[in-house]
Amino acid sequence: MLATADNDLITQTGPGTPMGDVFRRYWHPVALSEEIPTPGGKPVQLKVLSEDLVLFRDDSGQPGLLGLRCSHRLTSLAYGRVEDGGIRCPFHGWLYDVSGRCLQQPGEPEESSFKDKIRHTAYPCREMGGMIFAYMGPPEKQPPLPRFETLVREDGSRKTDYYPINSNYLQNLEGALDPIHSTFLHMDKWSEVKDAVLARPYKDVDLAVTEWGVWRRSLLRRADGEDLASYGHFFMPGGFMGIRVAGEPAPIEGAGPVVRKLQSWYVPVDDEHCKRFIAAFVSLAQTDGAEVDLGASREAVLNPLAIPGPENDYFRDYEGVDTICGIPLRTAHDMGSLKGYLAQDSMVNETQGAIADRSREHLGVGDRLLIMTRKQLRQAVEDVGNGLDPRFANPEPDDEGLVRVNGADAMEAR
Repeated sequence: MLATADNDLITQTGPGTPMGDVFRRYWHPVALSEEIPTPGGKPVQLKVLSEDLVLFRDDSGQPGLLGLRCSHRLTSLAYGRVEDGGIRCPFHGWLYDVSGRCLQQPGEPEESSFKDKIRHTAYPCREMGGMIFAYMGPPEKQPPLPRFETLVREDGSRKTDYYPINSNYLQNLEGALDPIHSTFLHMDKWSEVKDAVLARPYKDVDLAVTEWGVWRRSLLRRADGEDLASYGHFFMPGGFMGIRVAGEPAPIEGAGPVVRKLQSWYVPVDDEHCKRFIAAFVSLAQTDGAEVDLGASREAVLNPLAIPGPENDYFRDYEGVDTICGIPLRTAHDMGSLKGYLAQDSMVNETQGAIADRSREHLGVGDRLLIMTRKQLRQAVEDVGNGLDPRFANPEPDDEGLVRVNGADAMEAR
């Protein structure tokens, strides 16, 4: 269990909250590059860390993330026009660039210096691997954007995506990290394999504290009874790196089993909603140069009819689907390998409540990773409160200039 005060501490991420101050010390994905594909295109309204924002790409192609409401009369800039080096408010034509400078105030005298006194809320943006990242913390503490290998490697297949979730970031992060749930929640043909699964003796999960978070290795029982090596690492402050070593060998002789990496960022929208941004990667060296299908397109998944929730019972078919919950691994919308478990994951995380009440939990041995994660989050709050850098806020790249969330095992490192 976790005391209510401690639970509030690590789940509340709005402006001025201790965990909000921690999250603002890191770069976070806020959108996909394809959402604002052309310079001067339609701006996009967002909410990140409980702040209402507008994302746009100026006419030079530079992405900008500004406070949503104009500094003049608080009208939404999402209805503005991207032109003339910035975004123009539709109400009185004030023009802002990506740094928040006011470039024009058409209603003021030409000789007025009033515009030079305006500093609209603005956050720096960078693009990497098809994602737009933003840094929302103190400018003097801004670190370089980490060159995560899943986003910058050029020797494999990559797919980036995201989906919205109607609950707090932490319970969804913990759901991904949980080393045991896949054997039950995601087990197909449950009635056929349950006796073997339930009779299987407990196997300890290997855990280790790292410079970026917590390293985890476990064995996942497949429906055919074989074990699948599974790595599920936590990286600060709200990240998950899933690495699966497939049971079948790669097409190239001597290449070893195919290794798939799925890096996720659980980014708070507000305290009761988040987005899971995903970068999936498979090295082509293991697939004989053939690209690997990593899942469905964003357009298909963000179709309102494809978003699982209580209004469609998470696509449950209790009599017709042989899983414990009756929710299929893949819905009729065919979310593909990248999001095949979305409905099941959303159900178990969202039904805990908008913000899980961890004071009512009863954690067991299998929950050690969650306990370690919460400890690191609380330590980050203490560090930032004491003027220190939180863990992984300034990661050191390796000899190739990459930031890897991996273990020492050679097979998973590549």
